[in-house]
Amino acid sequence: MTIIKTWFGEIELHNDEIVHSNVLKADADAIAMRLQEEEFADLDKQYRGRLRQMAIQLGVVTSEEDYISLLRTVAIKRAKEQIAAAFARPDARIMQLIGGIDDIDESINLLSERLLEWDILEFEISRTSDLAETHAPQSTTYPALKHEFAESIERLSEMRKKTAGAIELEMHAIAPNLSSLAGELLGARLIARAGGLESLARMPASKIQVMGASKALFKHLQFGAKPPKHGLIFQHPLIRGSPLNKRGKIARTMAAKLAIAARIDFYSKKAYPELVAQMEKRARELSKPAIREQV
Repeated sequence: MTIIKTWFGEIELHNDEIVHSNVLKADADAIAMRLQEEEFADLDKQYRGRLRQMAIQLGVVTSEEDYISLLRTVAIKRAKEQIAAAFARPDARIMQLIGGIDDIDESINLLSERLLEWDILEFEISRTSDLAETHAPQSTTYPALKHEFAESIERLSEMRKKTAGAIELEMHAIAPNLSSLAGELLGARLIARAGGLESLARMPASKIQVMGASKALFKHLQFGAKPPKHGLIFQHPLIRGSPLNKRGKIARTMAAKLAIAARIDFYSKKAYPELVAQMEKRARELSKPAIREQV
């Protein structure tokens, strides 16, 4: 006796013959609801090719065209439900906001580089004209455009401040421990890189430590280069400002504390301020120079 779970219901087989079934008729809403509530493994190949035939035999649909149409409708409904659920997650806003800050930073850098190149060009033209005792023709549109570029940078900088403020509010509400330990922006980057707070909470500390250093990790695995000591968490002042020979140990400790903070935030939402004090104390201990024993 074999029981298989299909997307349209359960089927009981004996000697490859259907003896009992509990299937849903051509009701896309009911089938989509069932798929949302139940999880089932992929079917074996021997049954996968018979699904259309069994659906028609059980009266779920009347033809192969109806089978394909129903399957398409159910798939679209499930996709819409999953997208809506993903964007309804509180950490989805954090991921979008930190992505917005990265986009703003990139735009500011590009505009600033362009302004610098224009200033260099203007200086070279002026210097060349002075040496040659000639006067280059003055542009009437250039100063106005240059001013607009500068104003755009100012507007983007103001937008970045507002976005960073929104991230702080979201992080304090959703991930208070991660926010206090890593800082709002670094905590948001860790959540975004992990794919969500739940994914970060389930991630081992060793992976959090090198998250964001995929290129260095690939070189280590592929070519035997030195393994990376840290990834995104290098942005934390306790790691960035520590002695070079101590950064690996401090990064390992920080990753362990971040893993704990993420799990507390996801599963309980309770603030645990002791994490910060413990991390700072351990960082001071690790940063102390080793005392050599006198013989």
